[in-house]
Amino acid sequence: MVASRTYTFSRFLIVGGTGLVGQAVLRRAIPLSRKVFIVGLTEDEVRRTLSIVSKQTGEPIKREKHPILGEYLRTGKVSGFWGDIFMSVSMKDVRKGEMKIEENDPPEIKAKKREKRRKAIEDLLGLLKERKRGRQNYLRALLKYLKPDVVVDTVNTATAIAYRNIFGVINEAYALLKSDGETTDMEPDDKIETLEILIEDLLLTLNIPILLTHAMNLQRGLKEAGTKIYVKVGTTGTGGMGWNIPYTHGEDKPSKVLLDKSAIAGASTLLYVLMNRDDSHTVVKEIKPAAMIGWKAIGRGEIRKGGKPIALKMPIGVSLGAGEIPKVKEGDTKDTGEILETAYVDTGENGLFSLEEFRAITDLEQMEMVTPEDIAEVIFLEIMGKNTGKDVVGAVEGSIMGPSYRGGFMREDAIKLLEKYEKASPMPSVAFEILGPPRLSKLLFEAHVLKETFGKLSALAEASPEEISRKMWEKLNGDRKLMSYITSVGIGVLSPDGKLYYTENLKVPEPPVHGFTEEEVEDWARKGWVDTREENARRWKYRAMMYLEELHRKHRELKRLSGASVHDRIGVNPRNLNVDDRIIPGDIVRWIFIHEDKGRRTRPY
Repeated sequence: MVASRTYTFSRFLIVGGTGLVGQAVLRRAIPLSRKVFIVGLTEDEVRRTLSIVSKQTGEPIKREKHPILGEYLRTGKVSGFWGDIFMSVSMKDVRKGEMKIEENDPPEIKAKKREKRRKAIEDLLGLLKERKRGRQNYLRALLKYLKPDVVVDTVNTATAIAYRNIFGVINEAYALLKSDGETTDMEPDDKIETLEILIEDLLLTLNIPILLTHAMNLQRGLKEAGTKIYVKVGTTGTGGMGWNIPYTHGEDKPSKVLLDKSAIAGASTLLYVLMNRDDSHTVVKEIKPAAMIGWKAIGRGEIRKGGKPIALKMPIGVSLGAGEIPKVKEGDTKDTGEILETAYVDTGENGLFSLEEFRAITDLEQMEMVTPEDIAEVIFLEIMGKNTGKDVVGAVEGSIMGPSYRGGFMREDAIKLLEKYEKASPMPSVAFEILGPPRLSKLLFEAHVLKETFGKLSALAEASPEEISRKMWEKLNGDRKLMSYITSVGIGVLSPDGKLYYTENLKVPEPPVHGFTEEEVEDWARKGWVDTREENARRWKYRAMMYLEELHRKHRELKRLSGASVHDRIGVNPRNLNVDDRIIPGDIVRWIFIHEDKGRRTRPY
């Protein structure tokens, strides 16, 4: 009888698993994992990667279909999915070239392209409120349905976003702005269409909004999957070189596109830090190689650029004395009938380099080089919990300056002074709707009304929802100054019979609004209205009961442990450790944010 194999990982997902680093990770993941999933951009990439696995294992490649994620390939325990992770499931196989508007496009082709562009804008910027199955983000869907316990993401996110080249679109928009829209050879309808297409181009290249939408989909997907660890292979954007990098994408040194890539890479890192500080079970790490990653293959043959072989042509000659360098059109030069063939090194996503390009870029005091296997080694050491010192998220965490003893000490003095000034003021100091969000102000005002009507959590917990609702409304209806205060800072007040009181400053929703649903009303009430209806009163009664139960449990444990430091002193008298059940709006809203909104600070530093 053969003993069953014990695996280190159950379900291992490699996003970008067809790339240089992705394949190095894949080789290590296969023997350690029960199931391995890889994601590439195209089916061809995935098939080539699985062919390597298939040759090693002898398992054939089979085509299968997932009910949500669509078709995929599988060989043994390795499954390969493909598509654009920034897009929705239904748009994952649409390439940028399919959406590019050409001058000579017939109207019907142009209309189809513009429909795809509209969907792409919705996907990239997260504009759809309700997402049907086919329009959910592909990356989020992969995480949700594959449920990996480990995710290694080797996609160069910064490159994918920066190389949409927002600066090219900006130049076009600026040129149009300078011309005041005056184009003599265009009909008015054509001018409008040109402007619409330019706006679409801008929306398709908005780098930070695209990054934020991607990060939100990633964070939600990891949470839905219950992933234990997520490791990102990031970038510096410059191969470890500085502002003076000589390898650019234009005449500028460095080019704006390259700096944009570095800026997005830096922004990504801070988003990973925030994810790591989220109140979830996923550990987030980032490895940032700062050298040229090489190599995928070395060979000899035809050199391709943009998927096409470089044709060798005879040049034309012009005299610079004429003061003109005309554009060379297709057919102006003589084709030799030959293509460029020579030795090359395939560096993966950076393409093919010549011998001398490779020699220069990897030389000392240039980018130099790190291998995919080096990176994979660090990734697996970090996954196994062995510190390498290469986790950028951990490095940022270790250098962030957090709360101080002096800050906590002085906070108490500030609160005492504020309470003194509040007593001498004509209005209570509850919320100004400057800090935000409106939900904070709404909860603080509701807690203030309950403080004025019940005073103590125990009294609130013992009251019926009907009584709480009635007393809240009686207080607000009878105190015109308080009603004016709440509505003037932008918070609505909802009466028990469903009537909304508000001023022109209403934050949620922004009037005018027509044709809303019951669900929308409930959402607005949750986000930005002081709600005196019975259902919300029942919610406050439950909160009071839960908060009181927590305070009594804390009191019992502190008494048993002779006042040890195991608990803070919020809600208990620090002198005698008895429960202090006064309704203090700021304290109870803190409790709501932690327990209901899952908004706990997870780092004490």
